[in-house]
Amino acid sequence: MAKQGTRFKIRYLSICLALVLVVPVSYSHQSTPVTESTNIIDMTKENRLNRYYVKYQKGGEDAATALVKKHELAIVDVIPTRNILIVFANKQSIQELVENTVIEYVELEPTRSFYSQ
Repeated sequence: MAKQGTRFKIRYLSICLALVLVVPVSYSHQSTPVTESTNIIDMTKENRLNRYYVKYQKGGEDAATALVKKHELAIVDVIPTRNILIVFANKQSIQELVENTVIEYVELEPTRSFYSQ
């Protein structure tokens, strides 16, 4: 009987000691501000500002692609069913693209987010 009482006390003390060590650590982790994820979000927002949808005339894919390459812009993706090129560009290059008759319009890539945000 004495051994069981001693074992119970040892277990009880070890559980209490573990709680005393774990609880402060968990609270300090919650109060620490998160900086890495915000930096990643800022970087993606910067990239998104430079990403444009270039809508070209029907049947003008070759001419639009040649025009984009002429201005040395990077083609990220192509949506042929909608006659759209997705490119990285600055505002000056975009203004030059819009002046061409092959291009219908240019717009910033739409910002998308989850419903939960």
